[in-house]
Amino acid sequence: MLDREFLERRVDALFVVLVLLLSAFGVLLVFSATNDPDVALSQNLWFKQALYVVAGLLCAVVVALLPRRIFSALTWPLYFLSLGLLLYVAMGGGSVDEAKGAARWIKLPGFNLQPSEVAKVAYLLVLSRYLSGREVRLENLFRAGLGLVTLRPLWRRRHGADWEMGLVPLFCVPFLLILKQPDLSTALVFMAMTLTMFFWSGMPLRELFLLVSPGISLVTSLHMAAWVVFIVALLAVLLRTRLQLWISAAILVANLFAGGMLAGAAWNSLEDHQRSRLETFVDPSRDDRGAGYQVRQSFVAIGSGGLLGKGFLEGSQTNLDFLPEEHTDFIFGVLGEQFGFVGCAGALGLFFALLSRILDVAARSRDPFGNFVVVGAAAIIGFHVAVNVAMTIGLMPVTGLPLPFLSYGGTFMMTVMCLCGLVAHVRFHEGEV
Repeated sequence: MLDREFLERRVDALFVVLVLLLSAFGVLLVFSATNDPDVALSQNLWFKQALYVVAGLLCAVVVALLPRRIFSALTWPLYFLSLGLLLYVAMGGGSVDEAKGAARWIKLPGFNLQPSEVAKVAYLLVLSRYLSGREVRLENLFRAGLGLVTLRPLWRRRHGADWEMGLVPLFCVPFLLILKQPDLSTALVFMAMTLTMFFWSGMPLRELFLLVSPGISLVTSLHMAAWVVFIVALLAVLLRTRLQLWISAAILVANLFAGGMLAGAAWNSLEDHQRSRLETFVDPSRDDRGAGYQVRQSFVAIGSGGLLGKGFLEGSQTNLDFLPEEHTDFIFGVLGEQFGFVGCAGALGLFFALLSRILDVAARSRDPFGNFVVVGAAAIIGFHVAVNVAMTIGLMPVTGLPLPFLSYGGTFMMTVMCLCGLVAHVRFHEGEV
């Protein structure tokens, strides 16, 4: 039986309170954005959100209390199951969003399953297992990539880095399957999680910069002066890092290729709604009635809230449906309109406190696997918060990333609660083998 002293030592009460506060606040915001008294209670989105929260909390408790050996047994099967679901969607088995032309969901009785959300948790677990007790270095990743391309990993005997051979497809397979949906924003979550865990494993910031530099080159190529400055900075980092000559040359060529010939092809490969979002980000007034409408209405909603907001259920932008996707992508706009700057700052403070408690668990844990799981969970939640808030206030292009705990969504709520359950699991089983 679990006594009080045992629970106080193994359970982070503040972490639990923060999760409950954010979840309850999310239900209130969805209620204010979607409540319709003419619709049956069971059909109201806020009521469904409340059910998702309860189900998510139960899932978190189960995950937290599962024995360690269960995770060891389920890590790889869950990963391959998630790949199977992603492959099913990629082959045309998913439900298509007519507005965006993306197939991301699998229709189930009474529930729509988003396989990419399952893949987040599965990839986090398997990558944590894979990285436990190992240090990732850029040179070894390049050798692993070369070995996979040539099918001749000649460096194994000399460098002993053959385990990176599996690390490359481990990331690339789910990343590319999610890109095919297309769902660029979720694919970027995988990249943010991976880079954070690489850093936690010991990869220096300079090497992380070089690893993602082709992507930065692709973005900065939209402005010639910015791209030239970036290439100069890249050369400086390459000289300071002192990698093997062929690796430095490969990085430089990849950046020149990405910023030159690949830029036009990448732009043309984007979906129409993705191009519109990028163009609107550069010039929000460009298409006020089209792609720029969401951002404009978000500005109006948050700006009209002022310091203290208009009050609960008093938001005109929300109540009159001027703010699109107010219960999902733009829930932060609802928060700003009704509760003002104070409400937004308070919510961000709760998120900051939650991430601090999660990282505190990582600092306390002596188990390498548990460390990576907790850090990866913090990366996923933190990336979602940063991108969603930045999108809402116009600091980033509009994406489909919801705000943890606050945005409406069943699969996403279950994902966030599972991540919290994993954090609680590491804390609860601290010291166990």
